[in-house]
Formats: sequence, C-alpha cells, structure tokens
Amino acid sequence: MTLKPLFVTLFILPLFAMTACAKEPATSADSNGVPQTRSNLSADEQQQLNDFLAQQKENMRFIEGGSYEMGDFGHKLDWTGGLPISSEYDSKPLHPVTLDSFSMNAYKATYDDFDTYSMATGKPREGMQDYAVELHQPTAAAGVNWQTAQHYCQWLGQQLDVPMSLPTEAQWEYAARNRGEYVLFPTDNGKVDAGRNIATFEQQKELRQKYNTVFMDVPLVGMFPPNPLGLYDLINQNYEWTMDWYAADYYERSPELNPKGPKIGTEKVVRSLSTMEGGADNIRLGIGPVTVLRTKRLPDPPLIDNDPRMNQNRNTSSRCVANSLKPLS
Repeated sequence: MTLKPLFVTLFILPLFAMTACAKEPATSADSNGVPQTRSNLSADEQQQLNDFLAQQKENMRFIEGGSYEMGDFGHKLDWTGGLPISSEYDSKPLHPVTLDSFSMNAYKATYDDFDTYSMATGKPREGMQDYAVELHQPTAAAGVNWQTAQHYCQWLGQQLDVPMSLPTEAQWEYAARNRGEYVLFPTDNGKVDAGRNIATFEQQKELRQKYNTVFMDVPLVGMFPPNPLGLYDLINQNYEWTMDWYAADYYERSPELNPKGPKIGTEKVVRSLSTMEGGADNIRLGIGPVTVLRTKRLPDPPLIDNDPRMNQNRNTSSRCVANSLKPLS
C-alpha cells in the first residue's frame, strides 16, 4: 500500500513533465550552430514565416561584381591637394579589390525580422532588456551581437536556399560606394543633406520624445532615400557587423580577389554609424567620409556596467548578403 503513491510520484509526474515540456517551442541547431526552424509551426506561424521570407527575397538588391580601389581615396580627388580624406591609419593604403557578384538586403534587419526568426526557431527575442525594450520597435534596426547576426543571416539563407552571411568589409564598402565610385557619404547623392537624406539633431530629438527613450535614439530604418543601388541607411541607424576580423594593418596585405579579412582576431569590423554619433551636421563636419571609416567592436561585448537590464549590443546590427553570382529568383 505504501508503494503506490511512490509509484505515482516516480512515474506519473515525470510523464506529466515530459508532456508539459513537449508543448514548449523546441530549439535545435545544425552542425555549425545555426538555429533550425521548428517542425511544429502552427498554420498561422507558417504563414507568418512564408510572408517574411517573400519580403526578404524582395528586399535583396543584386550588385554586379567588379574591381575597385578600397580604402582612403583622398589623393584621387581634385580638391584634396593629394592628401587623404581621413586621418585614420587603418583606412590606408588604397588597394585593388575584385569582388564576385552578390545580393545585399536593402535594409538592416529589424526587430520585427528578429521576432519572426525567434518565433520560427524558438530562440529568445532580442532587445527585450528592461532598459532597452522601448527601442524594440518593429522597424528599428535590431541591436544584436556578432554571432547572433551571423546565425540569423545563415538561417535566412537556409530558408531561401542560397548561401547567406554577413557581408565582408570589402562587399560593404563596394556597395556603399556604388560599386566602388569615389563617394564620401553613402546616401542617394553622396552628400549629407540635413533633414532630407539623413536626420537632423532636432528630428532625432523628436523621435526620442515620441518613443520615450530619453538618452537613446531609435534607429528606425527606411526613413530617408536609399543610395543608387537601392540600399537604405548605410550612413547611420546602427553600426553594421561584417564578417571580417579587425587588423589595423590589413589593407597592407589584403588579397585582391574577394578579401575576407584576417584569419583570426579579437574584434570584428563594423561599418556605417550609430544614431548615437549625432545628427547630419555632426557626421558631415565631425566624422567625415563614412564610406571609408572603419570601426571595431568585440563580437560579444561585456554587459554595460555589469547590468543585465541594458542591451550592450544596442548599436550593432546586421544586413545580410546572398553570396550567389545570380539574382535571387
């Protein structure tokens, strides 16, 4: 008689626990650590994923490969007197690069995009920390670390049946400079037109007030015209992760064909700018040529002030490329 309750405890309760766990979204990954789409998506979830994938495919811009000179091209311009356009050592020397054709997403990946990714894979939602949740707007560039950004692009490529990843630094600069033209700012006309192709300080202030983010700007994508290749927000709205490890002297030894950066490193190259860098005038007068500006970040930075309520990745986002010689059909 005393064994029956023990039997119930040992058998029935674990069975109940297994049943309860089965209802939770299952997460799995392939051999490369890329999260896989759940096999138990509901009909509504599958439709959400299908709509998302169709939109992502539509957002890809085909960029024909070619050759260009990567780096500080100041001495190529008439008005510089043969001087560089940047004082930074790591953007030199100007060196030849030849790239295969590829496709690049017109937009940085948004929180809405990552929410769909989380739904499909069972991964936790990004940017939900207590002090960052106000920035979790559907059309804001999602702040994520490097590995999360890379896994997202790889997962997206698996869904679209094309190899996808973060862009190499050379791909990013080639696209930002309209296939290698001598362009200073990656906007629709290569210039900074305050309020028309990049936000002013006042416009940023209005967004902070609207979303009640007193000290942080909301990096909304697609607010201003794209560059001539159809790519939005290359000039700011969050730094963009690239594939490359950072080395200050890499341009001195970069191979010409499809360079991918150093084989090892401690920091990754990020391109573009964060909204925290300021408004249009600050970028034009204080920062200068965004198309050749190199910045570095730890791929998985420590918590800000050791506080888990803050998103230490809020200023770094992703823009995926399809490494295919043909446009996505």
